[in-house]
Amino acid sequence: MPSSVSDRPWILGVVGAAVVAATAAACGTDGNPSPLSSTPTTSQVSPPPWALTDLTYHPCSVLGPDETARFVLEPSGKQATPPRELSSCSWLSIQTGPSGSFTLRFAPATGDLSDLEQRRVRDPLERTITIAGRRAALAPTLRPDGRNGSCSLYASVPSGGSFYLGIAVSGIGTGVDWDVCAKTIDVATVIASRLR
Repeated sequence: MPSSVSDRPWILGVVGAAVVAATAAACGTDGNPSPLSSTPTTSQVSPPPWALTDLTYHPCSVLGPDETARFVLEPSGKQATPPRELSSCSWLSIQTGPSGSFTLRFAPATGDLSDLEQRRVRDPLERTITIAGRRAALAPTLRPDGRNGSCSLYASVPSGGSFYLGIAVSGIGTGVDWDVCAKTIDVATVIASRLR
């Protein structure tokens, strides 16, 4: 006949002691997690200027409340971070009406743009520009109706690597009349000034 836990009261004592020991190891005497705890803690990113590695777990920090208001974006960006996804942040515009809505996406990149002449250009519309004194590659995309649809920009960062910034208007068949690349350059200039 199988025995039950109630037949062995000493097991309850051992299990109880193990629970108390695990709780004590996870928390200090003040109830705060100890350094040995496996629970991750969230820390804030330091003030700018940042290296790209500083933004790995804080990609939405590149634009503060003043910038999201200036560029008419939702105040909170949607953040993606390792290990599940590559680091990035996306914001939705809160613009409506004739200018249409758009999505803005920032992502740190490892590609070096120090020698753009050696870079393989895949898009015939791509051109080389300067953003805040840094080399950049800009590529607009037109929609089937011949109007502006999106713009992608890669800009070099002095501490190494580059960053991607893209703006895409909603819809896939029709574009907009406003200059999507001008807005991309405007936002990228703000971000570049915050990176070292």
